[in-house]
Amino acid sequence: MKNTKWYLLVVVMLLGAFALAACGGGAQEAAPTEAPAEVAPTEEPAPEPTEEPAPEPTEAPAPEPTEAPAEETMALASDTSKSVFALLSENPDFSTLSEAIATAGLEEPAADAPVTLFAPTNAAFEAMDPAMLERFTADPTYFLQFLTANGAVKSADLGDRIDTVAGEPLDLTAVNVTTPDVEGSNGVIQVIDTVAIPPTIANAVRAEELAAEGTPVIRIWADNTRRPALEQIEPAFEEEYGVELLIEEVGFGNIRTNFLIAGPAGEGPDVIIGAHDWLGELVASGTLAPVDAGDLVDQFTPASINAFTYDGELYGLPYATENVAFFINTDIVPECPATWEEVYQISADIHAADPTKYGFVRMEGDPYHFYPIQTAFGGYVFGRDENGSYDPTQVGVGDEGSLAAAAWWERMVTEGLQPPAVTWDIQHEMFEAGTSAMQITGPWSYQRTVDSGIPFAICNIPSETAEGKPFLGAQGFMISAFSKDPVLAQIFLTEFVASEEFQQAIFDNGERPSAFLPVLEKTEEEWLAQFGAAGVNADPMPAIPEMSSVWEAWGNAIVLVAQGADTAQNAFTTAQQQIITAIGE
Repeated sequence: MKNTKWYLLVVVMLLGAFALAACGGGAQEAAPTEAPAEVAPTEEPAPEPTEEPAPEPTEAPAPEPTEAPAEETMALASDTSKSVFALLSENPDFSTLSEAIATAGLEEPAADAPVTLFAPTNAAFEAMDPAMLERFTADPTYFLQFLTANGAVKSADLGDRIDTVAGEPLDLTAVNVTTPDVEGSNGVIQVIDTVAIPPTIANAVRAEELAAEGTPVIRIWADNTRRPALEQIEPAFEEEYGVELLIEEVGFGNIRTNFLIAGPAGEGPDVIIGAHDWLGELVASGTLAPVDAGDLVDQFTPASINAFTYDGELYGLPYATENVAFFINTDIVPECPATWEEVYQISADIHAADPTKYGFVRMEGDPYHFYPIQTAFGGYVFGRDENGSYDPTQVGVGDEGSLAAAAWWERMVTEGLQPPAVTWDIQHEMFEAGTSAMQITGPWSYQRTVDSGIPFAICNIPSETAEGKPFLGAQGFMISAFSKDPVLAQIFLTEFVASEEFQQAIFDNGERPSAFLPVLEKTEEEWLAQFGAAGVNADPMPAIPEMSSVWEAWGNAIVLVAQGADTAQNAFTTAQQQIITAIGE
């Protein structure tokens, strides 16, 4: 029995060995018995190549595109040791904006003239309409001006809109400031999530789309004072003529300069609102079309129509005028003086009674305010040709009448009836304090005079050997020579601008005498009517280019007389020759 058990054990062992040999190969007999203990080392290497490398390509790259931009945007932080342009250029999320600044060749703002820059991110540019983005990329200058405002304006001080360097207001309700008040050495950056498009550019595109659909369009550039009146008549005009009226707000001081560029480029408005003394430059550049007003001219003051007449052609329909008038303190001078000799006598009497008091006081120079005195003695700046237009070959600063006016001024100075070194501010402060009794000023000074509390009246300019006439400035509507629909633009002026409803509406929105007689005649504001009366026969400010050669020499002559540095005769005769020489150059 014992031998039988041993035999069976040997048989079992042999069978197991054969089985293992059959599975593992004849050369690996010892390995199978130890293989179970070696399972760990044979399975552990597998995870090393299959599991550990996996996170590197699949997980590590993921944060780079999703999280890195957020970190870069947040990195735009205030650093007053760097300029606003430098802060943007160092941040990759503003590379599109920085490239545009470089393309436009914009100069860094000065530290003492800081700006507020509304900075769109790269994502904002990527979201733009492709055609508009292409336009921006090709010429970004005006877009960038529209994204820039003068002064460092903090987010807490931002309202619904802000005036921009481009002259168009930026509507802040249409953008979101995502990172406010990033301060640099020369301004502040307000990061925005949208690329704001200047309305004039957006409307140029819109007008083309409407025209393609067969809808007539009239685009008008107006400032914030005149825009409300236009919006009042907008529905009626659109309904009657089936026209889309696009009213675009541009700062009054920017309309002319922007128009000279946009008009010839075919992107300007059909109608602009502006000043008559722009005519010389605009007509010479070929950017204005004449206006055919017919008998409508009889509805306007003659002076305002003359103001918009250039080389015998009418180039605009006026709506308002402005001119200076003669102010008196009625406690001291109860009645308006009729002549400049009377002004002299009143001044002499006042100063003799109290050497600290004066009668008529004016600033040292400023030919604009001296012109009314000059015309009262028969003087002039330019003579007129047969069409009534100013003739630059007829310079009158040194003529007999102008010399007589200069002599009157010299007498006021030499007799001590004028205090020395009077500026515009000093002149007004003296009148408002009751230290002087008479002055020449304009509607811009009316409210401050009222606020001073002194009793005063507004008079016509005193005369002498001729009627005293101030310069007249006129504002009105002009038609672009590049208008897409000049006939419709003419209709807009003659049918709507020349209507009493519109003229009343635009008068109500501005504190200037109306150029439209039916409105002027029923003006209830007495002071505006008085200014209007003082300017009925005013001489329009010369709009000819040669006028730029007049101001300096003419003004210097007045100052020399005021300072007693030259005689009236010599100062004005010299100025005459200087002006003639400057015009001839």
